[in-house]
Amino acid sequence: MDCDAKLYLRALHSLQAGHDPFADGIASVLSYHDQPTAHLDARAPYPYAYSPFTLPLLRVIGRFPARIFISGYWLFYGAGAIAPIWLAMGTTKGKERRYFAFLAPAAAFFPGLIQESTLMSGNIAYILYGSIFFTAYFGWRRGQWGWFYLATLAASCFKIPMLVFLAIPLLSARKQWLPTGVTAASGVGLFAVQLWIWPSYFHNYLHVLNLIFLYFRDFGVAPAGLVSRALLDQGLAFSAVGIVCFALFALPMFCMLFYLSRQFLAGKLSLEQWIPVMLIGVMFLNPRVQEYDLAPLTLLMALVVWRTLRSFTSPIWAVVSCVLFFAAANISAVLIAPIDPGFFYLKCIQGTVLAGVFTSGCWNLVRQTREARQEEIALPEELLVLEAGD
Repeated sequence: MDCDAKLYLRALHSLQAGHDPFADGIASVLSYHDQPTAHLDARAPYPYAYSPFTLPLLRVIGRFPARIFISGYWLFYGAGAIAPIWLAMGTTKGKERRYFAFLAPAAAFFPGLIQESTLMSGNIAYILYGSIFFTAYFGWRRGQWGWFYLATLAASCFKIPMLVFLAIPLLSARKQWLPTGVTAASGVGLFAVQLWIWPSYFHNYLHVLNLIFLYFRDFGVAPAGLVSRALLDQGLAFSAVGIVCFALFALPMFCMLFYLSRQFLAGKLSLEQWIPVMLIGVMFLNPRVQEYDLAPLTLLMALVVWRTLRSFTSPIWAVVSCVLFFAAANISAVLIAPIDPGFFYLKCIQGTVLAGVFTSGCWNLVRQTREARQEEIALPEELLVLEAGD
């Protein structure tokens, strides 16, 4: 499969030649898959799959010398890759910061705790997540969410599922329902209006998305995606089942996140405790979680695993357990590779790790809130005993 950065450059050249990059991508995919040996070649031509709103931006970028826009892109890319690691380090406490400082440099090479070369793909998701996480951090620290909403809205112009991150202020701040709703409506409206502004581009764009599912089996690592991929591999219809599966999974998960968010806002959880689990959960609400989507979560996932294990065992055993968990996940991914040409089993491993980390994090937070509630109940009883003794 092509490097994503080269894909963007190819789309830019297509525009400069007066072509429709979506139509060119469709033609390349169909031509490739008509070849009898297509299934033997891993270098399938991936089409340009971002909304038509991005095409004017490509035209503007194309006016600059290649050295300038390529250097600028990689500069923003590097900053985007660092921002989630910086945010994750901000959620560490006490001695955790000292230990995780050694893990931080390696985090970018283990998206979702499993080694992959995703960092070298050049996917714009790194820039989008960097801007969202960076602006969210200042929303938490200063209570100013305007830049976060702007960053999320801009990200949705590239990838409409990015609107799921509007759940962040709802789950971690007060009085954010109105601005969140306005931003969500704006994002959906901008997506829909493309049908009237660029009807031909938009039609081809939707065709490209369909080809991505049919030919590339690119459903992601979330439960709904894995189920849809399994159905498609068997030649069965997947759309309706995938939607039902997503609803059955996402609704209970959002209810759990909402419950824990009320505990956080009530002061029973600290911001440092809540952010890692909350961000993992919000990412999981995306129906098509990809490997590059897991990259911003790596250090947060490691932090959740550490805190969960540390809550019921000694530091030494927690370290040993973390190492064993990390080794088991990566060894499984390596061993499964020879019999997994379509990367389905690898995605199953990644999805299982993500689900397991999120579940353990929720369990640990629920346990902590219960302990805090028991302490609140016990304190008045102790005061009554002391008063009776006096």
